[in-house]
Amino acid sequence: MAQRTRAVLIALTMPDDAGAIGRALALGFAQRGWDVAIAASMEPPGANADAHDAARAAASIAAEVESLGRRAAALAADFAAEHDVARLVDACGAALGRPSCVIVQAAGRADNARDIGYASLAETIAREVAAPLVLARALAAATPEAARDDERERAVVIHLLDETVFHPAPERLSHSLAQAALHRATAAQALALAPKVRVVGLVRGRAPRVDEIADAACYLAEASGVTGATLTIDGGEHLEPTAGGKN
Repeated sequence: MAQRTRAVLIALTMPDDAGAIGRALALGFAQRGWDVAIAASMEPPGANADAHDAARAAASIAAEVESLGRRAAALAADFAAEHDVARLVDACGAALGRPSCVIVQAAGRADNARDIGYASLAETIAREVAAPLVLARALAAATPEAARDDERERAVVIHLLDETVFHPAPERLSHSLAQAALHRATAAQALALAPKVRVVGLVRGRAPRVDEIADAACYLAEASGVTGATLTIDGGEHLEPTAGGKN
């Protein structure tokens, strides 16, 4: 039986997030024989000029993937809108085939305890918690029932986290809260979506190179025995005491 072509959907949930990490992930998977869909963040017309830059970056990354001999698709979604997020798995399927892996990357916007409000917190939670959970839900719905018995049909979701999981950032309060919530949700989703879909977390620190993050993501995509766990690639940053915690 011919092996099904594998596709990965990489969702960049903030307008300014289609950068080095997204590119490294896309090229890392392409070099390992995966087709790649890049979903850039878009916002209502005129809301944020960075969204247009994100779309251009996604198209550029897709072109690089194609230069490696793999198929690519540049998609776009408003990650604050559930219906837009929910359609991405089908959009990837139409372009490249049903994704075997979905990776969700988020970047935090600046706010703190003095200026946080309902609006900023709600937007961050929508993009950084609800969007990844909805994407995982959509992937599970698209994954055939045969995956319960056939490991080759199974899929994986990788929630890409950062160092605020261990060291909350006062200047990115909403983001820190969202990262903590998604980190906790990883195990719960893994239980709920097993065995059709594995759910794992990947914490990226400031120190490691972007290709190290890509290598780790590719490992998790292939590691059929890993689910509900979080892998940390941070050069030991999580071992450092928090501010004011040194003896």
